[in-house]
Amino acid sequence: MSIKLLEHIRDELISSGAAANTPEFCSAWLGRSEGYIRTLRNHGTAPSVETLAICSHKLGYYADRMRGSDDDHHRAWVARFDRLKALCDAAIAEHAERVWRAPDRMSA
Repeated sequence: MSIKLLEHIRDELISSGAAANTPEFCSAWLGRSEGYIRTLRNHGTAPSVETLAICSHKLGYYADRMRGSDDDHHRAWVARFDRLKALCDAAIAEHAERVWRAPDRMSA
């Protein structure tokens, strides 16, 4: 998992109007402080699985809320949210597999 994934999601949500800026994205879509991405960058760390799970869940929630709409704008949001959710879910799955495939865990 990399910070680039969060930055990609942030940029998509800002360009679509679902988030106004980075601080709002961090607090509203990640459930973190306004400076979360900046902190990750400064410390050279990756986003937590919990953060990706929160973002994935929120994207899925709003996609599901609009899924039955006949409005073309809503359909576009659903497609975008579903695609971004899939990216979060793939990163979570990749992390989980790395953990359970770790050599010290495979000996059990």
